[in-house]
Amino acid sequence: MTNPFRKASILKRLFSLLILITFSLSFSPVASAQDFDFSDEGEDTGEFNFDDGPSQPLNLGKTFVMPNNGKPVNLVIFEPVDGTPQKTLDQLTEATVEKLKDEKYAEYDSVEGIPITEKLNAMSADDRANCTFEASCIADLGREIGAANVIVGRIQTEGLERPKITFDLIDVSTSSSKNYIEFETQNRLRKQEQDISGALLRLFNIDTGSIDSLMTKRVVEESAPLPTGQLVGGIIVGVLALGAVGAGAYFGYTAKSLDDEIAKDIDANLNANPGSFDQLVHQPEVKDKQDTASKDAMIANILYASGAVLAVVSVILFLVRQDKDEDIFANDLYISPSIGTDGGGIAAGFTF
Repeated sequence: MTNPFRKASILKRLFSLLILITFSLSFSPVASAQDFDFSDEGEDTGEFNFDDGPSQPLNLGKTFVMPNNGKPVNLVIFEPVDGTPQKTLDQLTEATVEKLKDEKYAEYDSVEGIPITEKLNAMSADDRANCTFEASCIADLGREIGAANVIVGRIQTEGLERPKITFDLIDVSTSSSKNYIEFETQNRLRKQEQDISGALLRLFNIDTGSIDSLMTKRVVEESAPLPTGQLVGGIIVGVLALGAVGAGAYFGYTAKSLDDEIAKDIDANLNANPGSFDQLVHQPEVKDKQDTASKDAMIANILYASGAVLAVVSVILFLVRQDKDEDIFANDLYISPSIGTDGGGIAAGFTF
């Protein structure tokens, strides 16, 4: 005879096992994993990226719309060269397209070359490498879409102190490379975008007074001869400086000579008439010699100072290059001598 209590115990165990299985399924990893996003898509929020796999191609979920405004179309792609993250390539592609929307490129419509990237992704690694470096192959891909130009960008970061970016402008109609630009940039993405702006101007041969043209202009200006007026002015001021120094030397010599004469007269009178020094220095002849010697010495000092100032002005006239071929004396030039009872001096200056 079976035990009813034993049957009840078995039923309780089966029921408990069923509840345990149901509870476990409700908290399984399959359900909880839906709350996390480990992909590298979307905006950069500063959180950790757990995708440790190889670089993925461009986000082909983007919708490609071929412009139909009647303008030639530029298709832009960035091809991977080394281990540069695909996210960086995507950002550089978008930045290049944005730069090409500037009014300097108003004759073109520019978009990301998503169809070309799709066709390249379908190729083998060798075929893709050969195609991206062959202008005719890229031109064929662009011709199928109806593009006028294809801009192939590349960035190399591994093994370099500074990243290197290249742009190849491929003309679809001639299946040839119109222009090729290579430049170094910095590690920051924002700086790379700024450098791309200048590189695109050179790629399309747009002259906007870029850094290269400014450097060329500066070299030409520095190597140009002095304006005639400035050259003549420098020579004249230099001659005046020499004349002032020479005249100062003459007046200094006369002042020294008079001082020597006064000293000899005093010594002669002292030897003949001891104790007559006070009377001698107050005699009109001696006093006149002293006054003349003082004036000559003051004039000599003024001329020496004037000669020094004029010499400096002369040197500046020879060294300073004007931005235009104009006479430097068209600017403000002043020379201001001053004489007082205790001495004199001179001040000079000009603006340039």
